[in-house]
Amino acid sequence: MKGGADLVFPCESADDIFQALRPELEDEPQRSRVSLILGQGFIRLRIEGGDIVSIRAALNTWLRLVKIAFEMANI
Repeated sequence: MKGGADLVFPCESADDIFQALRPELEDEPQRSRVSLILGQGFIRLRIEGGDIVSIRAALNTWLRLVKIAFEMANI
């Protein structure tokens, strides 16, 4: 892989958010690789891609999914 991003989201409801996001990993895009790691009190999102376009597309998708999961956890 040529580049990527490693993002950590601290949160109290990390397990609930992780469980909500986990099914999305099954629809992994072909041009990038995504991993979601559950830690104690945080979620780590790693995105790797062969070019900047695929990294940007995956980041846009996953940041939107994470934002929605956080919003739903705080209802």
